[in-house]
Amino acid sequence: MKENDSRNTDTDNIEFMKADGGVYAGAVKQPEKKRKFTIKTGVVVIIILAVIFAGAGIIASALGGSDSSSDYGNNGPYVGVLHITGEISGSGDSSSTYQHDWTLQQVRKMKNDPDNKGILLYVNSPGGSVFESDELYTALESYKKKTDRPLYAYFDETAASGAYYISADADRIIANKLCTTGSIGVYMGPVIDSSQLLANLGVSVDYIKSGPNKAMGNPFQPLTDEQRQIYQSQVDEYYLRFAGIVAAGRDIPIDTVYQIGDGRSYTATQALENGLIDDIGDFNNAKKQMKKAAGTSNFETVKYVPQQSLRDILLGMESALKEYADSRGKSDVEKTMEYISENSGHAFYYEAFDLADSK
Repeated sequence: MKENDSRNTDTDNIEFMKADGGVYAGAVKQPEKKRKFTIKTGVVVIIILAVIFAGAGIIASALGGSDSSSDYGNNGPYVGVLHITGEISGSGDSSSTYQHDWTLQQVRKMKNDPDNKGILLYVNSPGGSVFESDELYTALESYKKKTDRPLYAYFDETAASGAYYISADADRIIANKLCTTGSIGVYMGPVIDSSQLLANLGVSVDYIKSGPNKAMGNPFQPLTDEQRQIYQSQVDEYYLRFAGIVAAGRDIPIDTVYQIGDGRSYTATQALENGLIDDIGDFNNAKKQMKKAAGTSNFETVKYVPQQSLRDILLGMESALKEYADSRGKSDVEKTMEYISENSGHAFYYEAFDLADSK
């Protein structure tokens, strides 16, 4: 057999043909394959983006401390401007703008610092979990009682639900004219019932329980009337505490708090009319009022700075790219079940539900 000059050693791409009593091999023209997104490609993209970020100084926070003024108070008497930014939660990662334990530590530090002459809360938060909101409120209340120093609050864009809760005991609250505040209330969940979806798929779920309410709130079975009442009683108890704190801190009759505290949010003007704030102004105006109360013009920023190393950024981006690549091969049912699994929860929140995703 004559050797073809254009041999192809890939047998999958060779076409064998009979001609003139011989068998000849010729390369078969293959259709062009569409390029697929791969994790390897994603890693290359990550490295390129990391280099760009580094050049832009985005990774600079990895080289700094966890707060912008770790030496506050070294210059004599001062007011600590404590920033409460983002969701008030104990589960923040290195990229979160709010770190609960760090914030509590700063309150304790200023409480025991004789150079500290007051705290001005700088609030821009939709609120957060019941536990962490109350823990921060309690720490600030302890600061006031022990030191007898002024505690003021400035509301920036958002100071809702748990963010209002922690500020309710402030001596004076000044809100930006475009601030959204209020949202006095509590919710629990979401409690997702996927039992009908599973039934349509021919799937049944059961739990072996020590009591009828042991697995209540699971995403595979509907709540019973009794279980709904159990959860409602807990929500009501946390709400009564919230309303009582507002009534005491703002010197508003409790019945009035029940009327205005139905979960709705308010503009600054509406909040002022309802007695939820004392004044409308910008941050400089709040500082002027605080200066008069504290007797010092020295303001020190007490703010957590998210710390992300290059490794954190790379791993985060790689994880996002992998999640995106994996999701492309999942069916709608798989995506739905994954959503149910990730979002079902029994936690209680002092949080403005409609504002939580924007912060």
